[in-house]
Amino acid sequence: MDHFFIKRKRNSEVKYTEACSSSSVESGIVNSDNIEKNTDSSLQTSSSFEPHFKKKKVSARRYNEDYLKYGFIKCEKPFENDRPQCVICNNILANESLKPSKLKRHLETQHAELIDKPLEYFQRKKKDVKLSTQFLSSSTTVSEKALLSSYLVAYRVAKEKIANTAAEKIILPACLDMVRTIFDDKSADKLKTIPNDNTVSLRICTIAEHLETMLITRLQSGIDFAIQLDESTDIGSCTTLLVYVRYAWQDDFMEDFLCFLNLTSHLSGLDIFTEIERHIVGQYKLNWKNCKGITSDGTATITGKHSRVIKKLLEVTNNGAVWNHCFIHREGLASREIPQSLMEVLKNAVKVVNFIKGSSLNSRLLETFCSEIGTNHTHLLYHTKVRWLSQGKILSRVYELRNEIHFFLIEKKSHLANIFEDDTWVTKLAYLTDIFSILNELSLKLQGKNSDVFQHVERIQGFRKTLLLWQVRLKSNRPSYYMFPRFLQHIEENIINENILKEIKLEILLHLTSLSQTFNHFFPEEKFETLRENSWVKDPFAFRNPESIIELNLVPEEENELLQLSSSYTLKNDYETLSLSAFWIKVKEDFPLLSRKSVLLLLPFTTTSLCELGFSILTQFKTKERNGLNGAAAMRVALSSCVPDWNELMNRQAHPS
Repeated sequence: MDHFFIKRKRNSEVKYTEACSSSSVESGIVNSDNIEKNTDSSLQTSSSFEPHFKKKKVSARRYNEDYLKYGFIKCEKPFENDRPQCVICNNILANESLKPSKLKRHLETQHAELIDKPLEYFQRKKKDVKLSTQFLSSSTTVSEKALLSSYLVAYRVAKEKIANTAAEKIILPACLDMVRTIFDDKSADKLKTIPNDNTVSLRICTIAEHLETMLITRLQSGIDFAIQLDESTDIGSCTTLLVYVRYAWQDDFMEDFLCFLNLTSHLSGLDIFTEIERHIVGQYKLNWKNCKGITSDGTATITGKHSRVIKKLLEVTNNGAVWNHCFIHREGLASREIPQSLMEVLKNAVKVVNFIKGSSLNSRLLETFCSEIGTNHTHLLYHTKVRWLSQGKILSRVYELRNEIHFFLIEKKSHLANIFEDDTWVTKLAYLTDIFSILNELSLKLQGKNSDVFQHVERIQGFRKTLLLWQVRLKSNRPSYYMFPRFLQHIEENIINENILKEIKLEILLHLTSLSQTFNHFFPEEKFETLRENSWVKDPFAFRNPESIIELNLVPEEENELLQLSSSYTLKNDYETLSLSAFWIKVKEDFPLLSRKSVLLLLPFTTTSLCELGFSILTQFKTKERNGLNGAAAMRVALSSCVPDWNELMNRQAHPS
C-alpha cells in the first residue's frame, strides 16, 4: 500500500515537471527555482487529488457544553460523533438537531416534568449514562461484543415492554438486513450469534437480578427509606402487590421499584404482611426501623389504614413510620359526592356511551358519520371507575359530539335520543363536563415524580379555597359562571328559561358545597398541623429575624442552625436552583439537625402514582396471549431507576450462551 502511494507521487512529479517544461519552452524562460516550488506545492495536494469528481463539503454542527442544560450530552458511540444524546431517555438525535430550540423542544415534549430542573440535575444524570462504546474497544473479541449486544438488546426489549420473541423475529433479521446492505455478508454473519428468545429471557433475568442487587446494596447501608404499596388484579385474575421505595442517594431522593408479589385471592391481611416481611426482611435483609413512611391507596381490603397489613407494618417500625393515605385516591373519593339530579345526568351519559361502544356496528357507523362531517373527534370513550380521569374525558367527548350523537340515536330509533332534546339535561351535562375537567387537572397536578408534600398540600388547599370562592360568586345577586367555560358558552348561545337556570344554579351550588364538605373530610386541617409547625422546611430563608425563629418551637441548636442558614446568600442561590429535597441533602454536613428533620418530613410518599404506573406497565407485559407470564424480571428492568453496570455483567460471563 505504501509503495502504491510513493509511485503515485513520483508520477505526479514527472507529469508536473513535463508540464512546466513545455510551458517554459513556449515562453522562452526556464526558472528552476519556480519548478521546485511548484513541484512541492503539487506534492502537498496530490494525495487528496480526485481526478473524476469533487467531494461535496458537508458542514456538521458542533456540540456545545451549554446544551447540557437541556439534558443532552455529546454521543460517544462509533460513527455518531457530534450527535446529541438525551441523558434521560438515552435517545440519540440527528446532527441537525444540535440547535437549542430543537433540544429544548425534546425536553418540553418528552420530559415535561423536568423542565424546571437545575443544571446540577443533568450533570448527575450525565454521570449515570452508561454508553456501550466504552466496552467495544478494538481489543474486544467478537464473542464479547456479541455478549454485550445480547444484553443491550434484552435491555431495550424490556424497556419497550415488548415480547421477548421480538428480538428473534424482528430486531435480529432487521439488523442482518441493514448490516448486509451497508457492509457485507461477513459482517452480518457475526450478528447471528447474538439473540434468540430464550437468550433474551435469560439476559432480562440477569439484568433484573443485577439491578435488584444494586438497589438492595444501597438500602442495606442503613439509610432511611419510605415505601408505597398498592394491589390490583391482572388479566389472568391474579392478585398483584407492587411496592416502591424512596431513599436519599448522592444529591437527591431516588424512587425505585422494590418488589413484585403475586398473591392468592384467599390470603388474609396477616398473610399478606407475612409475604411482604418475607421479601423485605427475609430476602433483602432490610431493617424496618429505617422505614420512615408508608403510603397506600386506603382501600379497606388490603392496604387500608384499619387493615392488618398497615397495622403490622406500623408495629414492626416501632411506630417510627408515618402512614399516608394517597392524595389522588382521596381526591377521587371526594369527587364521587354528586347530587342525585346530576348523578342521573352522568348515568344517562354512560348509557349513551355503552349503547354505541357496546356494538361494533354502532361504533363504526358513528365514526363514519363523524368523519364525513369533519368533527374533531370520531370516537367515544369508555367510562370505568378504576381509571383516573375517565369521568372528565367521557363527559367532554359526549358534550362535544352531542349533536352528532343525537342525530345518530334518532336514526337508530333509540329512546336515548330524547335526553339530548332536553335543554336542561344538556345544560347540566355542560356543567359536569367543566367540573370534572377541573377535577382532572387537580388529579394530574398530584401525579408525577419527585413532588414533595408541601406542593400537594398547597394545591389541595388552593382548590378548597377556590370552591369557597365559587360558592360566594353563585350566591351573589349577579352570579358569575366564568369558572365553567362550557356551561357559560352554552347558556349564552341558547335561550334558557330563567326559572330553569335558577334551579340549575341551586344544584350547582349544592354540588360545590358538597365538594367542599367532602374535601374537608378527606383532607382535614389537623392532618396538616405538622406541616404548619415545620413551615421553615419549605422556605428557611423566610425566617431571618430572631423573633420569627423563636416562634417555631425549635430546640436551641436547631434555632442556631436556622439563623446561620437563613443568613447565607450562597445557600439561598442553591435553594432557588435545587429541588427542596436536594437542597436539604446538600446542607447535611453544615446543618445536620435541620437537614435530618427536613429529610424525614419530605421522604414519605404522598401518592401511589408509581404503583399505578407499574400496573399500567404490567398490562403491557401480561396480555391475553401471555396471561401466564411471570413478569417480575421484566417489570424490574422496565421500571428500575438504576442504570446497569455493563462491566459487571460482562465479567459474570466470559462467553455468550
